[in-house]
Amino acid sequence: MAVLLLSIILLADSALGKIDRQGIVSKYNVRRDRLIDNTTTPLQVGNGNFAFNVDNTGMQTFLPFNTLSSWAWHNDTLPTGKESLSDYHGVAMMTHERNVPYDIPDPGLPEVSQWLISNPNRINLGRIGLRYQGVSLPASKISNEVQELDLWNGIITSTFDISGESVKVVTQGDFESDAVTFHVESQLLASGDLEIELDFPYPPIHTTKYKYEVFAGVYDFPLNHTTLIAKNGKENEAHIYHELQETKYFVNLRWPVDSPLRLSRVEPPGSNSVTAHRYTLSSAAKSRYRSSIIDFTAHFSLDKRIAALPSRIRSRNPEQWHEYWEEGGFVDLTSSSNPKADELQRRIILSQYHVRVNSAATGQSPQESGLMNNGWYGKFHMEMAVWHNAHWSTWGRQKYFDNIFPGLYKTLLPSSIARAKSMGWEGARWPKMTEIETGVSSPGGINGLLLWQQPHSMYMAELAYQASPRRETLERWDAVISAAADYMASYAWKNESSRRYDLGPPSYGVTENTPPAETLNLAYEIAYWRYGLDVAREWKRRLGQQIPEKWTTVAENLARPQQVDGLYAVYEGLNSSWWEDPKLNGDPRSLIMLQGILPDTPAIDPDVALKTADKIWGVWTDDKIRGWGRPVLAINSARIGNPERAIYHMTVYDYWIFDDAGFAVRGGDGGTPPPFMPGNAGLLYAVAYMAAGWKRSTEDAPGFPKDGSWIVKHEGLLKAL
Repeated sequence: MAVLLLSIILLADSALGKIDRQGIVSKYNVRRDRLIDNTTTPLQVGNGNFAFNVDNTGMQTFLPFNTLSSWAWHNDTLPTGKESLSDYHGVAMMTHERNVPYDIPDPGLPEVSQWLISNPNRINLGRIGLRYQGVSLPASKISNEVQELDLWNGIITSTFDISGESVKVVTQGDFESDAVTFHVESQLLASGDLEIELDFPYPPIHTTKYKYEVFAGVYDFPLNHTTLIAKNGKENEAHIYHELQETKYFVNLRWPVDSPLRLSRVEPPGSNSVTAHRYTLSSAAKSRYRSSIIDFTAHFSLDKRIAALPSRIRSRNPEQWHEYWEEGGFVDLTSSSNPKADELQRRIILSQYHVRVNSAATGQSPQESGLMNNGWYGKFHMEMAVWHNAHWSTWGRQKYFDNIFPGLYKTLLPSSIARAKSMGWEGARWPKMTEIETGVSSPGGINGLLLWQQPHSMYMAELAYQASPRRETLERWDAVISAAADYMASYAWKNESSRRYDLGPPSYGVTENTPPAETLNLAYEIAYWRYGLDVAREWKRRLGQQIPEKWTTVAENLARPQQVDGLYAVYEGLNSSWWEDPKLNGDPRSLIMLQGILPDTPAIDPDVALKTADKIWGVWTDDKIRGWGRPVLAINSARIGNPERAIYHMTVYDYWIFDDAGFAVRGGDGGTPPPFMPGNAGLLYAVAYMAAGWKRSTEDAPGFPKDGSWIVKHEGLLKAL
């Protein structure tokens, strides 16, 4: 009877009735009733290629939060003096008896090396806020603030008082354009005391290395850039043109014909004031006829164009949000009696909102901090591609996955082939930290030596094929898979002593905590290399094409991950004392990844992987786990048949922090502010894994305990690999 009861509890939604998606989503609307500061994540509207970040006013009034896009980039001025960009050719390191140039900083070219790390960098497109009695509105003038993010409709409503007068601001984004629309209500508009303010910063000069800019842009260089009001012939439009050397774009403004507005410049052109690029938008009517309502759209674009009317965006964007919430997968934990279920549900719902705003890009992977701040100069990390994007596929939202892949790899293919050739290898060597305009792998002591981004293309291709097992999928990915496999087979070095193929040295692995000059045959990378080459060979079989002999030779003769005392070791050459080495045991996630994240491969013995995971359970303590470590551990625990451990890792809320807006916090000593988008996306991937399982799993909700306290309803999910 007990077995039957548990079976009923874990039945999918087909037996339990349709999930009330709107009710569950709306339950977790974000509400704030305190003034935020620069340590708080702003709420956002956006579309994956563009995001507008707001303070308590629903705008960027007293906190200059960013307006970021996937298309707006800028290059700092090149170094002057003796250093020249053309002098940089990487730094040679001895690699199996030959010097190979790696993308690491050249101590002889410190300025050039830093320029290559920090350029191009993502720019803040501009600030839109409120102006009160002729000056920017300070936080000290604001009281009684209440703000709510309506998740189901994608609407931020902000109410507050200014000097005792009430103000309401409704903020919405647009899925069809890089635009934001505002509805502002207040008697202060009618009196002329309150206006809209637009301001345009300039990127800072990135002469020193730092990882992020909470506020991207400064107001210290007014003469370095140009803004002007572009001519137009319509009374309900205005256009501001902004030029920063090679970067040029427009802010296209539009409002209803029956509510005319006037765009004015605060300072004359050529001003060297910090307010030199500041503009006001206010009622165009005579003073006594001024309206208490302002509606307008701000559409950021590379060209001058007609923005959509506010009413059009207000109508279509909620419909598009409804479509998003209703498509693909959903997980409902609301019937669970476990006291930790509600918070896990909150994180699941809010993460889905945040990835839609920050990560549903076209042609490129998200950056680590999304479209909120400039983490790593706004560049994305290729080794994080799986963590950022695999969830799109397993959550049944394949179109967002396909908007990025394989297009991202195809864009980077020419530069990646050139990179491999310059280093003496065949095929395509994918970059580490980059953007799609140049494809340059930003120099870094770790960047140039990292390995595990190379087989990601095979992993992502398999997700695509699982979702759409058609010849068209095979053909779309074939060039990418072939180039990646050619490189992987070429990079592996035949050790004449062992008759095996080795990886490294020099090399860095997943955890970036081993001595690169000594790191040989990293366990995860060796196993992942085998998996990738096996996928590439299967790809050719599916297409009916000949398999290159070198792929097979290397795949079947790769060195195996080293075992010490019946457990896997991080890399070859270690003895059992490595378990006491704080540099290594402080983050042994690469060994956890051997089973779960990594699909089945002949390179891994499941029994040894299980014993290794059990050992790590007692070594990798909660205070040391950060970033995307929790999803890794949850996935591994589900995979090895330990759902109690899986749910522990997903619900250890004292250590794995998500803020009040649902943004994952990276944690640790890196000093990186939230958001940490791999945390949000990784949570979604882990939840799908735990609820729908993986390719060879047969049980429903294999990652949730069978103690009766977890009632897991899910629909529309795909199994992981």
